[in-house]
Amino acid sequence: MKNLLRKELSELLNKQMLLGLLVSFILIVMLGTVMTSTMTGTLETSGEVHIIDLDQTDFTKQLIAKLQEQEYTVKAVSDTQPYEIILSQQNWDDAAVLPAGMTDLLLNQHKACEINSVTALKSTSTMSLAFAESSSAEAVITTMNSLLSETYLKDDLAFLEKPVSAVSYTVANNKSVQANSAALISSLAVFDQFMPLVLFLLIVLTSQTIITAVAAEKTDKTLETLLASPVPRSVIIGAKMLAALITALIYALVYGGGFLVAMLANVNKTSENIDIGEAFTSLINTQDAIKTLGLQIPFSGWIGVILQLLLTIGIALTASMILGGLVEDAKGSQTASIPILVCTMFPYILSMVSDIRGMGAVRYLLYCIPFTHTFIATSCLRFHDTGLFLGGMAYQILFLAGMAFFALKLYQSDILFTHRFANKREK
Repeated sequence: MKNLLRKELSELLNKQMLLGLLVSFILIVMLGTVMTSTMTGTLETSGEVHIIDLDQTDFTKQLIAKLQEQEYTVKAVSDTQPYEIILSQQNWDDAAVLPAGMTDLLLNQHKACEINSVTALKSTSTMSLAFAESSSAEAVITTMNSLLSETYLKDDLAFLEKPVSAVSYTVANNKSVQANSAALISSLAVFDQFMPLVLFLLIVLTSQTIITAVAAEKTDKTLETLLASPVPRSVIIGAKMLAALITALIYALVYGGGFLVAMLANVNKTSENIDIGEAFTSLINTQDAIKTLGLQIPFSGWIGVILQLLLTIGIALTASMILGGLVEDAKGSQTASIPILVCTMFPYILSMVSDIRGMGAVRYLLYCIPFTHTFIATSCLRFHDTGLFLGGMAYQILFLAGMAFFALKLYQSDILFTHRFANKREK
């Protein structure tokens, strides 16, 4: 029993598995650190209130003072420039605009007033959707209503029901438009989050399929016969990669199709009580706003996205062929794909919950992972970060060329078999 246990453990706890676990542990720790840092930074800025004060009266000064009493950090300017310029100059993500004549309208005429809620749209991630509405405008409206009810309009109960409301504006690509940023993100994220899911499934399934297939052939002694045949080894490698790609594509389409059907069913269920005409008008307005802000991806851009998708899959396939060749047996194939899985999961999760392009110095480390550039491809094109998009594509091409060269050298040599025999002699 003792000897059998030792034998099984020695085969399962091999160098490849331990190295894969080490790399996975490091990447998971980094993932947790980055996500914690991102959430902390978001929570820190949530206590700030940004105000564009175009009214500049004693009432607005009292409003700012009351916000500060509630422990908000208030930053106010009185600038009449377009919203996109002000937010860019002040480095703000949102702002509440107090229009000129607001005090007279509220205190003297007792009429409802509208303030503008401006939000800067920088990505279509889940976190962007969660913070799509201007927290500054929300804090300003709540505090202003409280100030009016406590000090100025105590007896006018009918007017105090809703004296102040907000009109949403969205800023992106140095342009602004009257539109709800949450509606824009929801419209764009249908594809921007569906494509990364399919890509993630493709990479995981293809890598596992290839590594397992190569390891099984080494165990069954059929790989030596195949490589000894007169067929060029480059053709053998290409056939294996293409077969794995087709198989994984079928899996990905089934899983991705199921996800899409479930998502559409949920949308259909939640829209049963929505007026069709109103929903259609809202959709048209949303598409017009997307076009005005320059968030649409042109046809040439979609060609680039597809090319990056193919490059990413090629890198995953080539890396899988290398890892599969270095695996000693079928048991080792179960852990050999861990580095690819973690390197894919890391940028995939971060691109879903946050904007990788705005993560500070850590983003350069993420850019070293070739899969990252495909996950952020649509964001780069929507927000006109063409340099990063083209640079990522060039990096993927060079990375794939290097991996393909190494894979060909590996399979053209006899190290696949001499390495295994050497390890057995060491044991």
